[in-house]
Amino acid sequence: MSLSYSSILAEKEPERVNDGSMEEQFDDQKFQNWSRNNSLSYHLRTLWLFTRSDLKLMIYPNLVFGLASAMSEPALTNDQSSNLLTSLLNIPYMTMWLWLSLLLFNIANQRLHFSILEDGINKPWRPLPSRRLSQNQARTLLLIVIPIACASSLYLGTTAHMLVIITLTWMYNDLGGADNNFLIRNIINALGMASYGSGATIIACGRQCKFSSFGYQRVISIGLVVATTLQVQDMSDQAGDAMRGRKTLPLAHGDDFARLTIGISVMMWSIFVPAFWKPSLITYLPSLVIGGTLSFRTILLRDVKADLGTWKIWCIWMTSLCLRLCGLEFASSRIGGDYIEMIDIS
Repeated sequence: MSLSYSSILAEKEPERVNDGSMEEQFDDQKFQNWSRNNSLSYHLRTLWLFTRSDLKLMIYPNLVFGLASAMSEPALTNDQSSNLLTSLLNIPYMTMWLWLSLLLFNIANQRLHFSILEDGINKPWRPLPSRRLSQNQARTLLLIVIPIACASSLYLGTTAHMLVIITLTWMYNDLGGADNNFLIRNIINALGMASYGSGATIIACGRQCKFSSFGYQRVISIGLVVATTLQVQDMSDQAGDAMRGRKTLPLAHGDDFARLTIGISVMMWSIFVPAFWKPSLITYLPSLVIGGTLSFRTILLRDVKADLGTWKIWCIWMTSLCLRLCGLEFASSRIGGDYIEMIDIS
C-alpha cells in the first residue's frame, strides 16, 4: 500500500498524548439523540449498529457450525436424541445467544477512547463516532447487557461458554490484548470463535449435549483456522490501527509478509480441513475454489476496497469450513433420514 503508517502515527501522536481529555471530548459534548429519540426503532437500530460489521464473522459461521454439529451426532456429540426438527426449533435460541454474546463484546470494545477514534476513520457509522450515544451511555448499556447474556446462558446451558467469552472480552479490550501483540490478539479471537461455535452446538442439541473427543478436535480446528488467518481482517483497517498504535501483523511485520501468511494458511486449511472426512475430489472443490480465490485476492489485490471484499470472502470461506469440519455428507444423510422419518410419522 502507498499509505505511510509512520506518518499517520506522527500526525496523530499529539492527540493521543492528551488521553485524559478524550472522555470529555466525547462525553461532555451534547449527545441528545439517545434521550430525544425514544422510539423503539431508533434504539434497536443503535443496538444493530454495534454488531453490524461482525455478523458475518461471528453469527453466520457459528450458526452453521452449531446446526451441522448437531446433525452430525454421534460423530461430534454424545447426544442420541437430536433430530432435524429439534435443531430447527432451536435456531432462534442459537441466534439470540450468539447475537447477545457479540453485542456484549462489541459494546465493551467500541466504548473505549481509542476505539472511537479508530472507528471514526474505519467505521464512522458505528454508534459512538456517529454520536448516537455517549461513552457513559454505552457503559450503562453494557451493564444491562451482561446480566441479560448471563441469564440467557444459564437458561440455555451455556454458562461456562459465556464466562469464557466475558473473560476474553475483558482481556481483549480492558487489558489491551488486541493492541500490544498480534499473536495474542489472534489467540483471543480464536478462543472466542471456539466458544461461540461450541456454545451454539450445545443450544442446537439441547442442554444435556456434550462434545465427543472427535467434536473437541473440530472445535480446536476452528480455533486454529482463526488464529492463523484472522489477520485478513486487519488488512483494510491499517489506517485506523496505525493511528491508535495497535500492533497488528501487517503493521508489526509489513504488509507483504502479512498477506503471504494469509495466502499460505488459507490454502493449507482449504486442503487439510476437508481431509478430516476423506472426501472425494468433487467435495474438495468448494473449499479449494473459495480458498484459492481468497488467497489470490489477498496477495494480488491490495487497496482498501479490495481488502474489504476479500474480508467478506474470508467469512464465506470460514462458513464453508465449518460445514466441512462437521462432515457435510454425514449431516446431509442425517437430515435426509430425519425428513423421511417426519414424513412417515405424519
